[in-house]
Amino acid sequence: MLRLILIGLLAGLFFSSTFILNRVMSLEGGHWIWSASLRYAYMILFLVIWFVIFKGTTALKQALRAFTRNWIFWTLAGSVGFGLFYALLCYSADHAPGWVVATTWQFTIIATLFVLLLFGRSFPLKTWFFSSLVFGGVLIVNLGQAENTGLTELAAGAIPVLIAAFCYPLGNQMVWEATNGNKRLPDVSSPVLETPFARVLLMSLGSLPLWGLLIAVTTPAPPSSGQLLNTALVALFSGVAATSLFL
Repeated sequence: MLRLILIGLLAGLFFSSTFILNRVMSLEGGHWIWSASLRYAYMILFLVIWFVIFKGTTALKQALRAFTRNWIFWTLAGSVGFGLFYALLCYSADHAPGWVVATTWQFTIIATLFVLLLFGRSFPLKTWFFSSLVFGGVLIVNLGQAENTGLTELAAGAIPVLIAAFCYPLGNQMVWEATNGNKRLPDVSSPVLETPFARVLLMSLGSLPLWGLLIAVTTPAPPSSGQLLNTALVALFSGVAATSLFL
């Protein structure tokens, strides 16, 4: 379990680098919905290219067939684990400094434990002890920031991150459970899903309807060239590297 926590923290490191980029885009006037949705558009592009180069078009077709066979499940898992999670994070970047968002995001280590409890897992006391250290650090950072920004502004930035911290492991654990025989979920098992990149691709495709809905509701101005570049970096560091580690 300690190894899993360390892998989670490494994934958190890649995630944290992207929060700074999101804050930069926010300060430059870029709309948060583009910061969120463009990341997954780039992720789909990067992952399709990866499949074609390293796995071949046959494996890509197998992954797409796995999606169409259970598109309702992948849309639900992708909307929760990718869509809601990242929309909330990018919204938070408009209301709090990037380092506060990045630090608060470490709460996902604890949120993951609670999500796993919902699926029948249990953990030794030492796991909860190490997790409590993470929670203490998150609490100290936010209380310290409250003196400078005020509780109202801090809550507008921190609360969406805390919700996102549960959405992300919930969506990803749904995929893990479904590919490992949990009878409460549809059987989506497929040889191509043994690679994390395939699961990331299918969840990204599943999040597309939510992004379309949010863009229609918010009607943002077109993204700038800087936002296009920064979201590409976010997709590479956070979407491909961090998410694959987390899975």
